[in-house]
Amino acid sequence: MIRATKADRQIGAVSTRVPSRSNSTAHSSMPVMVLLGRPRINAPSWLGQDAGRYDRRTAFPTEDVLMYRVEQAIAFVLDRAKADPVGLAFLVGERLMLTCAHVVNVALGRPARQVERVPKNSRVSLHFALLGASNSWIERSAEVVAWLPTGDDFDVADVAVLRLGEGLAGSGAEPLRIRADLKDRYNVPVQMWGPGQGRDLGRHVQGRLLGAVGRHRLQVDEVVHRVFRVQRGFSGGPVWDPATSAVFGMLQAITTDDSAEVLVLDGALLERALAAVATARPGLVLIHDHGEVHYDGTQYTLRQRRVLHHGGTAPRAKYEMKVSVQRFLNDEAVRNLRHHAQHPLSVDDPVRDIGLRAWCVFDGESHPMDAKPTKVRHEEINFDLCFPASKLLTPGQQVVVEYTYRVSDEIWGQWYKRNIKPNTDRLSVEAHLPSELEPECWGVTSLPSETDLEPLPDVQIRVEDDHTIYSWDRTAEEDDLAEERRIRLDWFFWKRIPDSSVCADAPSVLRQFGIRQLRGAARGRRASELPVKTREINFDSPSDRLLAGRVLAHLRRVAGWVNRYHSFKPEVSMGIAAPQLGMAYAIAIVKVPGSRDYIELINPSVLERTDEEVRDYEGCLSFFDVRGIVQRPYGLRVRHRTAAGDLRDVVLTGGLARSVAHEIDHLNGKVYTDADRMPEGEEPVDVPRYRRLREEGAFTAPVPPTQLRWQQPGAHSAAR
Repeated sequence: MIRATKADRQIGAVSTRVPSRSNSTAHSSMPVMVLLGRPRINAPSWLGQDAGRYDRRTAFPTEDVLMYRVEQAIAFVLDRAKADPVGLAFLVGERLMLTCAHVVNVALGRPARQVERVPKNSRVSLHFALLGASNSWIERSAEVVAWLPTGDDFDVADVAVLRLGEGLAGSGAEPLRIRADLKDRYNVPVQMWGPGQGRDLGRHVQGRLLGAVGRHRLQVDEVVHRVFRVQRGFSGGPVWDPATSAVFGMLQAITTDDSAEVLVLDGALLERALAAVATARPGLVLIHDHGEVHYDGTQYTLRQRRVLHHGGTAPRAKYEMKVSVQRFLNDEAVRNLRHHAQHPLSVDDPVRDIGLRAWCVFDGESHPMDAKPTKVRHEEINFDLCFPASKLLTPGQQVVVEYTYRVSDEIWGQWYKRNIKPNTDRLSVEAHLPSELEPECWGVTSLPSETDLEPLPDVQIRVEDDHTIYSWDRTAEEDDLAEERRIRLDWFFWKRIPDSSVCADAPSVLRQFGIRQLRGAARGRRASELPVKTREINFDSPSDRLLAGRVLAHLRRVAGWVNRYHSFKPEVSMGIAAPQLGMAYAIAIVKVPGSRDYIELINPSVLERTDEEVRDYEGCLSFFDVRGIVQRPYGLRVRHRTAAGDLRDVVLTGGLARSVAHEIDHLNGKVYTDADRMPEGEEPVDVPRYRRLREEGAFTAPVPPTQLRWQQPGAHSAAR
């Protein structure tokens, strides 16, 4: 650690060396930390005569115009009198930002270490210099909505929360994610950003996160390289992991002489500040609900961490939680009940059987919690986690509740789901899966009844040691975190997927891909239903446009898995529809025979069909182990939307027309074994028999008609 001189150890030294209107001279440089070389960009007016020297169009290559997400979330906090930068703030919600309280004090012309909360409705000006089009930037005004400093020690609670008067939707700025749990994260590289020198609006610096030097205060060891260092104006900026963009803390007490110490306020303190915004809400507020599942090849270990704020009126002696398992998903309720009757979650002592451990953290001090089972079933156990007698959760208090338990993969399925509880400010989930098993993981969101499925956007992937980690993180200010929804990560392992040529149970494999399987296929009878009704995409709605893109991307992903699992003949046209994945939207894709291209069908309808019909065998991914005879028109004229919303009319014939008709049937809740699709007297045949019939010449490929006559389809025969 590089020590500061006595004169430098002052939080009040926050005015930046960025040139102001009255002084546009370059910064003095000091060789302390690494310069990572961000491109130069255009500057705001407070850079004086240097402002005209910035032009993103010439400073960036075309592919670099979009900045990294961390820098886009950082804003300069401006002095109210001179409009000069005095520090930084960064985005943590759609409209919430964090900064140092002493930065706010200086911006408002108050003494830097003034403890008293700023006057009500006090606002500061923010300058997002890295947002906006070329030669422009974004400015916002923000209200101070939470203030942590108290008379005890200003230094250890130097945090303020700001709320933007106007959001940043469409600007490219995304909220940064705070990592409050720093277990096993010490001695890792960290990155910071702050005011630059001369023509450079900002510069990056590097360091290593060493550990705590006090409650909620961390030390960053500076990496000496070249001529740039952390200096005045960095206060209030994020300190993040360059590999994941997770924010470990916020810079505080930055000095500028030949020696300096770089102190960081940790993520737990920042979460406490955000909790202060929620104090007006009654009941138990979930400031952050974080869950992880870790798999070692035979056993799952679940870890839950919840930051709670008690907004009620009476002390709480316990926290209620539930452990629930479900070995199979998607219309497998009866199968689950039978399985868990034979493989119960607990057979004797629920706490011991699942290895449940729980603890709570009050003001940085950890205390064990006693777990008492209150309701035990084969697949579900309810627990009361009891606070220590001397540490009841009192009104207005914040606590961190953590617990962990383990379940074998004979009981736990290949999924992890979280219900979004009322009063949840932030929800995050992670799945840590062994890389050697070649995992595939994706996310869905649904109603608690597992209906109304949608692809989950922005599932992030990273690799740490021998595990691949899939994560998703949202705040309540973002649209995706709606109450009464369920978030789920699903996965499978390629190392455990058998070769299709030797696999006698293809439906079990396709079920792992998320494809709904229909049991007992027979003409006119289905044991399980696809969504009967699908909703068309409204391209006038921006949210529907985004949804359509996500559904199409997921359909392509699943189709890729199917093609990897099973080798189709080049002349075969394979397709998949959203209802087969439990998503009730009028979207499907069909692979063009002999090509890697797919026809993307959104809101498709049959305009015309040929009088000429042909009989041929069809297969379906929802009952892959049988084939059946279906009579369909040889040609179709279909109108559909593309992913961009363009309207197209296409004429299809032969096998491609058959495949498109098959997928349109799925969008109408139908399958080819329905009585009005499969001719009377026909029944599905298993794949071995189908292959024998082909080899014996019992059924030959249909001959294309020489002439085509077109007609408008009837109401019930559009795809026939």
